[in-house]
Amino acid sequence: MGLHVHNLGNLPNTVDGRDYFIYVLDYGWREPLTDTLIANFTNMARKASESRSMVIAGIEPVHFANEVFSWHSINGEDGELVLPAVMISTLTPAYFHENNHERRRADEIDDKLLLIPLKAVCTSTDDIIRLINSIFNDIKQKKQLTGFEVVKTLKKGNGRRFADALILEPNFSGVGIDLKKLFNWGN
Repeated sequence: MGLHVHNLGNLPNTVDGRDYFIYVLDYGWREPLTDTLIANFTNMARKASESRSMVIAGIEPVHFANEVFSWHSINGEDGELVLPAVMISTLTPAYFHENNHERRRADEIDDKLLLIPLKAVCTSTDDIIRLINSIFNDIKQKKQLTGFEVVKTLKKGNGRRFADALILEPNFSGVGIDLKKLFNWGN
């Protein structure tokens, strides 16, 4: 299932039997990586409908991304360094709608989130297609988020990085990014 929504509050609070939620996060700028991701939204929705998952994108991308995480600061990092991104979670959209308010702290959660900054993991539009296929292959196999292929650094024939992802770990205020991992991506 794929949904274009104005805000997370427009979605029902039920999980409807979905195992994974894929959030398309961007800041509304036209660029090749984002354009390719958005152009393949229907394909992602089809794959999601076949795998008990849901892909969600915003009609107004910057506002939607800001609802899931603050676009201005994702765990203290400038949104421009992290977005555009794909985030995969087992948490329903209702969790983000209810807990992403600056003055309200989220309860501790047991779930992990997989945040995939496109600029850090894809160098071409072909990489976006491979990334989408990799994500849905892992979903089809019902892998834990930490076991997704994109989490591993894959080497291609020419030795370049295909993908490296960032696991957001549960912490006392909801979720957080391990900044050491963020700054050591290239190492």
